[in-house]
Amino acid sequence: MPNKAVLFKQHARLLFIVLANFIASILHYVHNIMYFEHYPEPDWLAANVVDYFWFIMTFVGLYALLCLAKQRIKHAMWLLHLYAAMNMLSVLHYAVDSDNVMTTAMHVLIWLETVVAIWLIIFVAKTRLATSN
Repeated sequence: MPNKAVLFKQHARLLFIVLANFIASILHYVHNIMYFEHYPEPDWLAANVVDYFWFIMTFVGLYALLCLAKQRIKHAMWLLHLYAAMNMLSVLHYAVDSDNVMTTAMHVLIWLETVVAIWLIIFVAKTRLATSN
């Protein structure tokens, strides 16, 4: 079991990475809502569904941090993986067949959100391995 200083450092890094995910997601989702008709989206998807999903996704991330604060580490780690996976759904814009041409801003925001989500997954996985030894 790591000492308190190591745990504090891990939690501080984790908080920073979750904050980076939050910022990346809000930037992408706000841009997506503002330019919804220009993003490649499935026909069935409405802007309000995207809004609702962001709030649900963000709640998962916040609840994970609450679980971490209450020392429910295993639960927090699973929720953080879920939160990161939900953030990675933005790459599905590339799976939609569309005549819309994606702008540089769209690409940057999608990949920013994806990269920080991958960072979160890697950090959580490494932290889980380190604390299980």
